[in-house]
Amino acid sequence: MAGLLLFSQGSKVQSASDLDSAAAALMAKGQFIDAEAKFRKVLEIDPQDADALNNLGVILRRKGRSGEAIEFLRRAASLRPNDSRIRSNLALALQEAGRVNEAIVELRQATTIAPMDANIHRNLGILLLRAGERSQAEEELRKSLEIDPTSAGTHQELGRLFALEHRTDEAERQYDAALKLAQTGSLHYELGEIYRNNRLFDKAIPEFEAAVRLEPNNPSYHQILGSTLLQKGNLSAAETNLRQAIRLDPKAGIACRDLGAVLLRQGNFEEALSELRRATELLPQDSQSRFMLARVLQRLGRPDEAAKEIQVAQELTHEKASVPLEKAYNNEGTKLLQQGRTAEAETKFRQALQLNPNDGFAHYNLGVALLLQNRFQEAIQELRTCLHSVPDDPDTHYYLGLALLGEGQAGKAAANLEKAITVSPNDAQAHNALGVALAKDNQFRHAITELETARRLEPGNPKYGKNLACVQTGLQRCTLSL
Repeated sequence: MAGLLLFSQGSKVQSASDLDSAAAALMAKGQFIDAEAKFRKVLEIDPQDADALNNLGVILRRKGRSGEAIEFLRRAASLRPNDSRIRSNLALALQEAGRVNEAIVELRQATTIAPMDANIHRNLGILLLRAGERSQAEEELRKSLEIDPTSAGTHQELGRLFALEHRTDEAERQYDAALKLAQTGSLHYELGEIYRNNRLFDKAIPEFEAAVRLEPNNPSYHQILGSTLLQKGNLSAAETNLRQAIRLDPKAGIACRDLGAVLLRQGNFEEALSELRRATELLPQDSQSRFMLARVLQRLGRPDEAAKEIQVAQELTHEKASVPLEKAYNNEGTKLLQQGRTAEAETKFRQALQLNPNDGFAHYNLGVALLLQNRFQEAIQELRTCLHSVPDDPDTHYYLGLALLGEGQAGKAAANLEKAITVSPNDAQAHNALGVALAKDNQFRHAITELETARRLEPGNPKYGKNLACVQTGLQRCTLSL
């Protein structure tokens, strides 16, 4: 029996290995459906096969099933915690699921495992830029270029960052460096946009023309070239490129609008009317299309229709003007919060939400204001709404945990505070709050660990030591502090 059992186990290992190889070969050929089926069979034989878990996660991510991909990639990472490739794949899946902060955590871990991997530093820089951490993003992209100065893609990413910060000369240098390494349409297009945004049309047009030469079937390149030629007054060349953009993409609303503008200036009112009507259908929130349509209708002797279009355009302009006001309400509310004027801050955040009910930042701020007024149920609702748009934001999870604690829901509070710590492992306040929640949920051993971590991170804060002593005595004749 022992011999038979040994033979059987050996056969399973061999079978899993054969399936792994076959599945990997299918994956390399792009035959993802068959590869997925084989990797799943591998995992039926050996659920601890890290390669199969990783590869299955990659396939699921490519198929747009990022939630399932994360599950398999986390299992692979737990089996091989020092595999930077698995960490990178997990980060990609988290990014595609909108969980950017968690993805950053994984890539930071990957950089400690493989500090000389230029691609990991570049990908971390891209994610940090997306998260709004521009200085850290620049640092990672520069590290990537130190390791591999021949990466056109990294020069391009650094150029994008500088363009966002209006560091035009530095952006131009990065794009020039990238173009010396690779001639691509996107590089010429983005460099042209930098020139165009600075109204350097004579420098922008040659870049857009180069992009069109390299990728003649890209409608966006024809559109931006046509629109820039329109701004320069070259109506004939503008018309040619805008018509080509529409041929390549009949739903190119900006191309329809700008072609309408060209035709209007050429006196071709009937065709301008047709293009501008298409533009208003494709760009329903664009006031410029409406105003131009009104001008054409006036030229064609249809004043009643023109008046209706002007009214719609004015309403759209008013809506657009409310965006700065919404931002101003948020900024005023934040200052009031910092001054401790929570009721007034609440009013400002509610005014911002009246202008834009989908403003996640305003929901977050309102949740904090309500929490500070001990209106826990309302705070919970606002903070949960915020998490719909940013599901892995550590600050939102932290304040939601505090609100749930205030409502006496210690278990749910602990779950949110654990999510906050996953993304911000060095946040002493979050560790302390988690320790309090766990203690109130009677998980004393785990609570002690969290409070010890809080004290280690901030040894000068006496609150953490007092909380630790309180939990160690089983909450006898003491109170916990947040």
